[in-house]
Amino acid sequence: MRRATGFSAFFSLLKAGSTGAIVLATALSCSDTTSLTAGPDGMIRVRVPSVVIAVPDSVKERLSAEVSASASRMVPLGPVANVVVSPASVASTVSAGSCSNGGGFLGYTKSRVAFNPEPIPNIAPYPLGDEGFIPGDTVRLGFNFNFEGNTYDRVNVYFNGFLLFGSVPNTTKGYSDALRVATTLDPRNIIALAWTDWDPSQTPGGIRYETRGTAPNRRFILQFNNVPEYSSLSKNGVIAPGVGRLTSQVVLSEGSNDITIYTNWMNVTNTKHFVTQAIENAAGTDATYDSVMNVATAIVSARNRNFFNLQNDAVRFSLIQTKDEEAPSITAPDNITTGNDPGLASAVVAVGSPVATDNCQGVKVSSVRSDGAAIDAPYPVGVTTITWTATDAAGNAVSVTQTITVLDIEAPVFGPSAQSVLMVNATSPSGAVVDYQFTVTDNVAVTSLTCTIGILGATSKPSGSTFPIGSWPVTCTASDAAGNRASLSFEVTVLDAQAQMENLIQYVLDLGMSDGTTNPLVNQLQAAFGSSVSDNHVACVKMNDFIGMVSKKGREIPWGSSGYMIREATRMIAVLGCSMAPGRPQLLGPDGTRY
Repeated sequence: MRRATGFSAFFSLLKAGSTGAIVLATALSCSDTTSLTAGPDGMIRVRVPSVVIAVPDSVKERLSAEVSASASRMVPLGPVANVVVSPASVASTVSAGSCSNGGGFLGYTKSRVAFNPEPIPNIAPYPLGDEGFIPGDTVRLGFNFNFEGNTYDRVNVYFNGFLLFGSVPNTTKGYSDALRVATTLDPRNIIALAWTDWDPSQTPGGIRYETRGTAPNRRFILQFNNVPEYSSLSKNGVIAPGVGRLTSQVVLSEGSNDITIYTNWMNVTNTKHFVTQAIENAAGTDATYDSVMNVATAIVSARNRNFFNLQNDAVRFSLIQTKDEEAPSITAPDNITTGNDPGLASAVVAVGSPVATDNCQGVKVSSVRSDGAAIDAPYPVGVTTITWTATDAAGNAVSVTQTITVLDIEAPVFGPSAQSVLMVNATSPSGAVVDYQFTVTDNVAVTSLTCTIGILGATSKPSGSTFPIGSWPVTCTASDAAGNRASLSFEVTVLDAQAQMENLIQYVLDLGMSDGTTNPLVNQLQAAFGSSVSDNHVACVKMNDFIGMVSKKGREIPWGSSGYMIREATRMIAVLGCSMAPGRPQLLGPDGTRY
């Protein structure tokens, strides 16, 4: 059943031809937005095509008289109202364990927030009236805003304390008589920050708005600033004493689509002026609002066509989340420590599988190794981290880590040695430079190699060192980065001149030359050998004579052997510490080489 309202009675008078009621609906055609310079008071005054509806005082007084008939049942409230729970009809939030595709509109949840209004907006539209509105084509939000399941980028601002989304239902109505919500009567699809009979035309910059911030976190702020309630005693900008005032702000937030109403002060003194603070959908079938408590009587009343005052009050209406925002849970497999595979710098490891659960079906598990390799590829020596991630169908994700530690447990390996005793000929009385004849490898890398001589290994002897004449035990130790060690021991023998002479004698004998060639050569070497113990000088002379005889009998000696014998004899002379006599004969080979 349609309820009679003050305005419906008012328009009935118009149809009856009442000469006492005159309605002037003026749509201003120009909007001066080319200059946005702020005035001395900080306001940027912008002329807008407001729709101003003029209603004579006599008509408004008659409307108020009709309203007052039911005023006796309303409960006057003090200047400060305590907040209580929302009415039971307000939808509750979706439980955390639910699943949804995120495509539905379920309504709003109300919450109390800290009183922290935005600084006053700068744009002050004019002209303003007692009744009327600023069309949405002028008031652009600056971003897309979801209200009651529909998306808007502009809003109509009514002078009587509410915002209306979408088309204006009637351009000849200003809706000064606040109705109850939810109701199918117009206006619908509204945000009522303090809907009652206000008169913003009585104060400069009474309505101001501005869009602040950067995408995706912009805010549209609309503020009624020190706007008085309507009074027939207010004339020509002179506000009647004792009338109520409104300073209240609506903040629409991009992305979250939150609606926040900050009320610095709402003081209604005319008991005929009921107030509605709520949001209502386009069909008028659902509304969300808060409640207040009379501090004197403890009576709780809805902020729905009621008589109440507010001070430093803040309430927020937020869309009920239909998206699954609960992340999965995931437990990583145990960390693993293992040794390397034989001969390799890695190990094949069965890492196991994580356990993932979610409130919704369709959770997927992925893995990423810190070295970028496939999950089933061998794991290198060292620590590799696996990041396991569980992601549900809504994109919620959670990650855990598992570590795979592969220890290098394999020592370096020495290659086969050519001999356990390394024999070298001394090249001087000091001995000979010795290069070690071995190789060493490791599955990862050899990080150090040291060689020492002596029982306690006190003397370092790396390859290429000079060894004195004699026999020396050598121990070489190889280490890798993991501290694994391996050692190789062998003997280095540096042959003195006598031992080298014996070897050269045997070499001459093994050539199988005639006795006429072999015997003189061997006799010289034996003479040098015999005298080398007691007199190096005599040994050097005999070795020098040996070189001369090799040169003399060169044609009887196999090619190449004479040069070898001369080089060997020359080294022995150097080991003996003697020099050859100058002017000794030289052997000239077929290729012209002198020996």
